[in-house]
Amino acid sequence: MELRKGIKLLRGSPNTLIAGRYVIDPGQPAERAAEIIAEVGNMPVVLLTHFHADHLTATPKGAEVYAPWGEELFVSSVKARLFFTHGVYVENAVYKGNDLKVAGLVKPGDKVGPFEVVPLPGHTFGHVGFYAEGVLYAGDALFGEKVLEKYGVPYLMDVDAFLASLERIRSLEPEMLVMGHGPVAASRRRIVEMIEANRAAVERAVELVVNALPGDLTAVSVRVIKAVAAEHRWENVLLTMTTVRAVLSKLSREGKVYIDENGIWRIN
Repeated sequence: MELRKGIKLLRGSPNTLIAGRYVIDPGQPAERAAEIIAEVGNMPVVLLTHFHADHLTATPKGAEVYAPWGEELFVSSVKARLFFTHGVYVENAVYKGNDLKVAGLVKPGDKVGPFEVVPLPGHTFGHVGFYAEGVLYAGDALFGEKVLEKYGVPYLMDVDAFLASLERIRSLEPEMLVMGHGPVAASRRRIVEMIEANRAAVERAVELVVNALPGDLTAVSVRVIKAVAAEHRWENVLLTMTTVRAVLSKLSREGKVYIDENGIWRIN
């Protein structure tokens, strides 16, 4: 699907953006690499928004891979990637990917091919987006409604950074927004709707965590999952624990919660 002249979208979850030899977030499954090669040839340049396995599993062999600054270790190492994603290395994780050789790094403000690198941290600490011709590929800086419904709370590592990135997207005023997981938002009105839906989901996550206290990290995470009737699988528990950690970090920084000597989080 052509979004602009020279900018194509390969639909999936995540979506993949292509401009000439440049491929943003190849996605998954691994077999998708053949579709990418058919589009760009045997020497693609892969640009990653962040290190998560579902965004890089289909990276073609021999591709020139560029990671966001600060996330290169997690791009290059499966074990580091999964440990930092889940807080533990679990061999049977659904999304793993492969060890990848990183050719270089991208930083906010860089120009790579037709794309400007935009800082969009929060989902991960080094998360970036790529902007060209009025099209913003935002990766997992925000999510479609179905993803928010499925998982209950958005996966993020820094609450305030995530919210600030939503406002950065708003201020850019892109004509078209491509999310990693969700339909293309092809009007500014729809983009604003998605920003507000994600802001509401984050604010709800904070409220859910507060309501789930007191408790240790696992207990609070399970209570949050039950409160939103999200998928209750071990992997979603671990993913939700990351968001709960982020919320507790914010609340602790604001002096609203504390952790006692038994590892129980409590409201001040």
